[in-house]
Amino acid sequence: MRNDMKTFNRKQLTRLAAAAAIALVPAAAFAHGKLENAVPAAGSALDAAPDALRLTFNEDLESTFSTVKVSDANGAAVTREKAKVDASNPRVLTVALPKISSGSYSVQWAVMTHDAHKTKGTYTFQVK
Repeated sequence: MRNDMKTFNRKQLTRLAAAAAIALVPAAAFAHGKLENAVPAAGSALDAAPDALRLTFNEDLESTFSTVKVSDANGAAVTREKAKVDASNPRVLTVALPKISSGSYSVQWAVMTHDAHKTKGTYTFQVK
């Protein structure tokens, strides 16, 4: 019976150690880049046309693999410049916008974070 007790305790300790190891793995290790903030904001209606688009993510971005495309209601691209990762904050992606007129615009973004996770998304905004 004493050997059974030692075996039982070892099994319990092994299971407990495994559970603790899994629980202590940082949540960020499982995370993917997520859009936290957008200017102009998704679904917003602006009184004046913006001169740039600024996207903020929850992780640092790889500039080579991070893009933004802004299109008008007809699907024509209005962005002329390449999106840039902010040197002072690598979680921020910006792209200059030319003078745009009233109408609806679609933003398509695709980013790669430093841990090589790829994420993409779309949203719209309007200029009154």
